[in-house]
Amino acid sequence: MKPQQTKVMFFLLALISTLMFQPSGAKDTPLCPTAAIDNQPGCFDALRLAAGDADFRWLNIDCCKAVRTLPDYCYLLVYPGRAFPINIFKSICNGKFPPLRH
Repeated sequence: MKPQQTKVMFFLLALISTLMFQPSGAKDTPLCPTAAIDNQPGCFDALRLAAGDADFRWLNIDCCKAVRTLPDYCYLLVYPGRAFPINIFKSICNGKFPPLRH
């Protein structure tokens, strides 16, 4: 291996290590209230599948309506230690069930 390649590999390893061990900052972000989602049967499970497996089949219009009521700045805790910005779910819902335009 050439010295230049070694330097590049060391740099990439250092960069990846830094990113892996950097605190996520998720502790400082507000979690979404889940009452609207909890009121829709199967909605939370459908969102969990969408986040974990990219399986959007179980999202229905009522679940997406509940997701759209949540504030744009919050994070939905779908698994312990794994919170996703609610905007991700809003985008999925908008793609699957476009909002009505008046």
